[in-house]
Amino acid sequence: MSGDISYALRLLAGGQALADIWKEAGYPSRKALADEIFALAEHAPARSKKGQTRGAGPIGRIIAYSDGASIGNPGHAGCGVLLVDEAGEVVLEDHKYLGQATNNVAEYEGAILALTRALDLGVRAIELRVDSTLLANQIKGGYKVKSPNLATLYRNLKQLTTQFESFDIKAIGRADNKEADRLANLAVASRK
Repeated sequence: MSGDISYALRLLAGGQALADIWKEAGYPSRKALADEIFALAEHAPARSKKGQTRGAGPIGRIIAYSDGASIGNPGHAGCGVLLVDEAGEVVLEDHKYLGQATNNVAEYEGAILALTRALDLGVRAIELRVDSTLLANQIKGGYKVKSPNLATLYRNLKQLTTQFESFDIKAIGRADNKEADRLANLAVASRK
């Protein structure tokens, strides 16, 4: 049984998460929709804005949105980041395919990618916005990191935070993180 791929892609482009649309688009499972997207991506021309940045030179303060996605959890995973300046202008958007990983690993990888790219741009102050309360609370020290899979990622992320003059992390709702979610799902779908 195949669903309506055009409708599903319009919903994804509108910022809805893959996890939310598979039934609405008529697919028997998230995996069935993901498989059809993967098949289309293999035949699509490469036209990604991956790594595209605006301007050059150091940037004072930015807001970074990051997200992770995993189809199957664990399964094919990716992360996406969106960096915006204080005026709300997009500074950078990027995504990365992670191979097989859990959603929590993908969330951490997204945060690491966001901070790494911000440092590459010369950012001195950053507010990281994530829709993972687990990640936000672990970085703030409210939750302990119990998973060995996350411990190394946690240490890497904490080390990156020390390279900024100012760092803050904020948990936000999924609806407020649509662009990073779109980029994370693009990473999974394109496997790039």
